[in-house]
Amino acid sequence: MALPRAAVRLLTRGVVAPLLSPLLPLPVSRRLLDATGYVVPLPLGTRRTAVDLGGVPAERVVARGADGPQQVLYLHGGGYKTGSPTSHRALTAHLSRACGAPVHVPDYRLAPEHPFPAAVDDVVAAWRALRAAGHPSQRIAVLGDSAGGGLAVALVLRLRAAGEELPGSLGLVSPWLDLDLSSPWVTINTRHDAMLDARTLAPAAAQYRAGATAPELEPLAADLTGFPPLHVVAGADEVLVGDSDALVEKARAAGVPVTYTRAAGLWHAYPVFAGLLAEADAAVAELGAAVRRDCAGAPVRVAVVGAGFGGIGMGAALRGSGAEVTILDRADGVGGVWRANTYPGAACDVPSHLYSFSFAPGREWTRRFAPQPDILRYLQRVAAEHGLAPRLRTEVTEAHWDDARGVWRLDLSDGETLEADVLVPACGQLSRPAAPRIPGLDAFAGPVFHSAEWDHDVDLTGKRVAVVGTGASAIQFVPAIVDRVASLTVFQRSAPYLIPKPDRAYSAAHHAFFRAVPAWRRAARAFWFGFFETGALGFTTVRSLTLPFRWAYEGLVRSQVRDTALREKLRPDYPVGCKRVLISSDWYPAVARPHVDVVTSEVAGVTAGSVLAADGTEHPADVIILGTGFATSDFLTPMKVFGPGGAELSDRWREGARAHLGITVPGFPNLFLLYGPNTNVGSGSIVHMLESQIAYVRQAVAAVAGGAGPLSVRPDVESRFDTEVQDRLGRSVWTGCQSWYRTAGGRIVNNWPGLMREYRKRTAQFDVTEYEQL
Repeated sequence: MALPRAAVRLLTRGVVAPLLSPLLPLPVSRRLLDATGYVVPLPLGTRRTAVDLGGVPAERVVARGADGPQQVLYLHGGGYKTGSPTSHRALTAHLSRACGAPVHVPDYRLAPEHPFPAAVDDVVAAWRALRAAGHPSQRIAVLGDSAGGGLAVALVLRLRAAGEELPGSLGLVSPWLDLDLSSPWVTINTRHDAMLDARTLAPAAAQYRAGATAPELEPLAADLTGFPPLHVVAGADEVLVGDSDALVEKARAAGVPVTYTRAAGLWHAYPVFAGLLAEADAAVAELGAAVRRDCAGAPVRVAVVGAGFGGIGMGAALRGSGAEVTILDRADGVGGVWRANTYPGAACDVPSHLYSFSFAPGREWTRRFAPQPDILRYLQRVAAEHGLAPRLRTEVTEAHWDDARGVWRLDLSDGETLEADVLVPACGQLSRPAAPRIPGLDAFAGPVFHSAEWDHDVDLTGKRVAVVGTGASAIQFVPAIVDRVASLTVFQRSAPYLIPKPDRAYSAAHHAFFRAVPAWRRAARAFWFGFFETGALGFTTVRSLTLPFRWAYEGLVRSQVRDTALREKLRPDYPVGCKRVLISSDWYPAVARPHVDVVTSEVAGVTAGSVLAADGTEHPADVIILGTGFATSDFLTPMKVFGPGGAELSDRWREGARAHLGITVPGFPNLFLLYGPNTNVGSGSIVHMLESQIAYVRQAVAAVAGGAGPLSVRPDVESRFDTEVQDRLGRSVWTGCQSWYRTAGGRIVNNWPGLMREYRKRTAQFDVTEYEQL
């Protein structure tokens, strides 16, 4: 949205400059100047939060992804008598994005009501509050424009005099340092500066100083030895450019690292127009790069276990954060379950527009419900585009917390060890196939394999095939193989609820439309989000909303299954939603085929050439396929995790896994789970939930990098969360039957009891006060 320089100059001279005139009543000037803060748009995704910094009201501004670990204390300009966080909202938002850091903007007291030293006292209090919050001084940059630039130098002088640590970086935009206005540039540039002149500055200086004398009022007379790296931006046409010239000269003479941008043809504080003026954008970008360089420390080492959606998303989120990220996976490629599950018909049961990262729309989709090869290609592309190179064929067998050094030590399957400051298991809940204990299964003469470990060397053509299980995988692969086999016997323990699958193929015209109208993708994503949120409401709080699912099931089974006896076999005996509602339009036609038999009696055993049912019937088979799902309640198994003192996480979870927000466990510092306990959705997209968790963990990593760690969530915080979650789950539909959502003891360890939107809100802000700092 950059405008020509002449247009922005005209806007500055015609609108902003008159608001600073002493002829305008001060209350009016302040209100109108705040109103100008809404002229320049903010970067998308910027969050502004009212906070308190040492008793000083302030605003915390965070652009999307700007989680630090560095922090910025920004001191706004306004001649010491006007200006606020609101008047500078656009500049601070653009600075947050450029610095990759939260920007804290104190609303310090203004003259003439509060003359010197009130403003300096306030910014010192704000600085000390950031330090008290655990941010190392080296990680904090102090930036300011105009009068705020003068306050920034005064802050450093005050801190140095008190023997306190200084900021890691100091950035000044058109600083006002000489209250006597003695520079010849004040007169020379009066006609050129589009914003200021001496008639504006002299009364403001008198009101701020109010007769006081102090070194903090004369920074150009101070010894700058030992100052942090200094970065100055000024317009060559401004009346205060002499202040910048003098400061830079003194700083260089004192051995201070200095960069100086003296922009020809530009006026006072021109970077406030970042987002409208190209030169302002460039200046902000340079300041951001300088802050990142100055405040950089030793990178935080993050080990991510798993290269599926969670691991790839985490790696992408941490790219550019300064963290040193290692992604490990035991497989020979990225993709997680979408690399492992290659059975015929494998596809997602969530529309692809929602089953993908919001920051990386998919262009691989051949259908509305993406098949497995599409999703795998998507994850491979996202990994490549973000420069992620996971360490493959490497399994983490054990992870041990080193009490003495405060790091995680990972034992790897190849005999090596790896150290990490932060451990992020992204193993998923559906990664370990569950093999049932069936007597005689080992004696079966033919091939036996699990659907998640499909044996493509086995030709099913003309074979008698027995399928054990009727879950989400079976309803996909049975229709895909039914026409190849001689006979198919499906052993059903409990019938699933099915609703029609509104699938369709995507043509080249569809993809051209998606590219031409990006809003359509967002609209489709929003529609499906609302659809699944309605289902979640029905499963958790508003039971009447499950009626459409029941009606859809009834209509589908009646229209596709004519045999009444078979229809009764396919009728669930539990409330709709208690087990996963499945989406398929070809399951019922497949099992209604003449050569298919649905057996509702449990499997009692296996002989060399048949499967025995508990009702005494014997069913000949050449191949057995296990569609028996996954071990969902063990989470990190087979990896063992040992916390401080050798405490094993599996022991902690003996009565059922639990974690605050499904992410972090008391007593296990710097351990953050993705797709952990109680984060599955009975209706919705796990990718959406993962994005929420990834954003939270990214902030946690930034906090650790900023010196706040090691971090261990407080037991009382986790206990309150778990009590709330289990209480809500106790009123959900999932208590009405036994399913993979529950442990043998009945505890629901997998599902989230609310909406995806609620979870996104609750994980949006990492609250370090909920953690113990070890």
